Amino acid sequence: MESFVMRRIGIDLGGTKIETILTTENPMEVLERRRVPTLQTEGYEALVQELATLIQELQEKCDGKARVGLGIPGVMSPQDGVVATSNILCLSGQSLQADLENAAGCGVTIGNDANCFALIEALHGAGKGFGVVLGVILGTGMGGGVVYQGRVWPGAQGLAGEWGHSTIDPQGVLCYCGRRGCQEQYISGTGIRRMYRERTGREKSAPEIHDHAKDGADPDAQAVMATFLELYAQALANLIFCFDPDAIVIGGGVSNLPMLYNEGRERIAELVLNRELSTQIRPNQLGDASGVYGAAALA
Repeated sequence: MESFVMRRIGIDLGGTKIETILTTENPMEVLERRRVPTLQTEGYEALVQELATLIQELQEKCDGKARVGLGIPGVMSPQDGVVATSNILCLSGQSLQADLENAAGCGVTIGNDANCFALIEALHGAGKGFGVVLGVILGTGMGGGVVYQGRVWPGAQGLAGEWGHSTIDPQGVLCYCGRRGCQEQYISGTGIRRMYRERTGREKSAPEIHDHAKDGADPDAQAVMATFLELYAQALANLIFCFDPDAIVIGGGVSNLPMLYNEGRERIAELVLNRELSTQIRPNQLGDASGVYGAAALA
């Protein structure tokens, strides 16, 4: 009797590109990789067909026996497979789970891209060996995921870890979600740039603002980064109060700022009600590839 060989397909759906991999049972052992442009401007049906074609082409390489995982930039209801919200606008309100499975002819496990990040970092990255891991993404926006004993914990509504839209100022900046004062509007690269622009009337990138604050050349940059660091510390302290995780892994474009792991950790330790902060706060290990690896692990 021919033995069954486990294969996984991972798909990372981004706003500009789709990355796919075919792996062994180990999602880090890549057999084939492909990147194509995202056809979101051509509408929902075209995007679903593009995803289905990519899945079918990889399934042909393993007799249709691969398990499929898809990471999307948005929140999907676990009850009915409808995408509640996504920055790929054509996905919002659509029955992606059913439509994609019908088009591809196979089952597809769909998760938030932040959950994919958290899962792969917990299994094979900076969170390996820990029981409760929070994956926190600080980039253009914010996101997050919760992993418990090696499995994603999505929550009853698929919202676990979506800390970017928790409110820190009810009278604050209007967010694209319709709420005011969402953390994403402050604790992100976009937030750093906005706070600096509102303070000075000038435009600078988040790395420039950080560098000018560090070398003391720009007092306004120093003030903005001090505000950012305090809000970051308060936010992570709140996560620790809620989840008390073994480790928090930071991803996204802002994750390379050393201040998150030294001054930031010191401030978090001051805020947490314990004599010593045992939660590990670590930069990610897998970088931009975490999304597609995590999607394969989700399958």
